[in-house]
Amino acid sequence: MALSSCKKDNSLDSLSQVILKREGLLRVECNKCEVNYQINNKEYSVGIDKGSNDMAFYYSGDVDLKTEVVSKEDQKIRVLVMDSFGRIVSNELNKWTEGESRKQTFVINIK
Repeated sequence: MALSSCKKDNSLDSLSQVILKREGLLRVECNKCEVNYQINNKEYSVGIDKGSNDMAFYYSGDVDLKTEVVSKEDQKIRVLVMDSFGRIVSNELNKWTEGESRKQTFVINIK
């Protein structure tokens, strides 16, 4: 008869202290524009000369993504926002005039 003992694995207990960061995506497609965005009280600015730019943003709970896009010429601009689950929060393609600026707030939920 063999006796064996079980040792409780405590490795999962330390995970309760970890905050899991989620990665969302802000994609802006334009020829010449400037993108300013704010998440978790941090501000970022990106210039796009031609094509598109994918900007990752990180969050750990429900959050608002605030954006401002400034068009440098008459053009169509697409603003796409996806959450960490790949769900589309917004996907808008609109005509913009030179110098036009649009501010938007996107609500990102972790549920």
